Amino acid sequence: MINNQSKMILVTGLARSGTTLLSECLDHHPKLMCIADPMNEFFKGFMRYAYLKVEGERKSVGYPIDNFFFSGSQKVNAFIDSKDLNHPIPEYLKTEILERIAERDGEYCPEIIEPVKLCKATNFEDLFIEILQLLFDTYGDPGTECYGVKTAWCEQLLKPLSRSFPNMSFVNIVRDPRAVIASNYQADGSRFPLFLNIRDWRKSVYYNWKYQFDDAELKDRFIGVRYEDLVAQPEQVLKAVTDMIGVAYSEEMTGKGFKKPNSSYQVESNTTGISKGSKDKWKVVLPQGVILQTEVYCGREMKLLNYPNAFPEIAYDADSLLALEDIRFESMSGWCQDLVQGKEYYEGVWKKNNVYLEMIRLNLLNDTLENNNPGMLTAFFYQQNYYQWLRSANEMQPGQ
Repeated sequence: MINNQSKMILVTGLARSGTTLLSECLDHHPKLMCIADPMNEFFKGFMRYAYLKVEGERKSVGYPIDNFFFSGSQKVNAFIDSKDLNHPIPEYLKTEILERIAERDGEYCPEIIEPVKLCKATNFEDLFIEILQLLFDTYGDPGTECYGVKTAWCEQLLKPLSRSFPNMSFVNIVRDPRAVIASNYQADGSRFPLFLNIRDWRKSVYYNWKYQFDDAELKDRFIGVRYEDLVAQPEQVLKAVTDMIGVAYSEEMTGKGFKKPNSSYQVESNTTGISKGSKDKWKVVLPQGVILQTEVYCGREMKLLNYPNAFPEIAYDADSLLALEDIRFESMSGWCQDLVQGKEYYEGVWKKNNVYLEMIRLNLLNDTLENNNPGMLTAFFYQQNYYQWLRSANEMQPGQ
């Protein structure tokens, strides 16, 4: 039986970054189980619990996990960062979580749709274990030694997980932001506003840095990988992951059938090995204006992660950025259209406000003087030493 001392693995990262591919590689290992997307609603439920506990605010079932850049609550973030999962689940919230798992996550794991509704746990820690046990009973193999799941967008929830499950390891995958945006851009009618993609990507990079270099609790239990390295050198990347978990690398991790990239988990019977076909697809998918904005707003992180610009560096002013092509309102999903408060507001005030916020961020990064305003640095960069890490890109020479 699985318990809180069992060996576990969690794969996360921004959606469209290769999280499914990485989880498939791990799940192919004869001693590992890594099921894709059965607990998205569990993690969102814990976020909503944190809002209820800290702010007394009962968020709707559709509330997304914050990118916390001028959104969400800093008090909620601090609560999540300092707690474990041993908290009672309000009855209404447990009902919502289980119904949403059956309704939404059941698309990927249909065999658990009915059993998950019968879960009896009364706190988050026990519910996680109960669902993980259900997944193993349904999909696991007798030789499994490490039990895992993949869930995108839950980077900030790794601390409470690490405290509840001391033998859980974590992998965060990061991908070129232009490729992430291009993957979403292909789905006309369900695109995200560009600033949401950019800030969610920067948040993932922040946690990738934090857990590797600035967190004593997690640095030996966390590994950050680049999608591009996974597809180019899969054995090297996967061996680093299995070494962290404590199992031997297996050639089966890359030798079995894989799901078609970006296809809502369609499996092609003739798909073997890891495809490299999507690596540079953004070059033909994205309009030049979207590429330029991504490189301007994500430039420091891209440089530090060795993603070269497609165009020579240009110092854009606010007017130039406002004039660049953006994501059309009509091409966005309904919840995004609601978020930006309609077409007229999105194309006017909303875009202008966000461009000016980004200009402040760029000016802080480019400022030759040290900025000693802690509140501003927290709002834009989360913590002082992360800000300094980003500024270190100033000293990097091309190709470093």
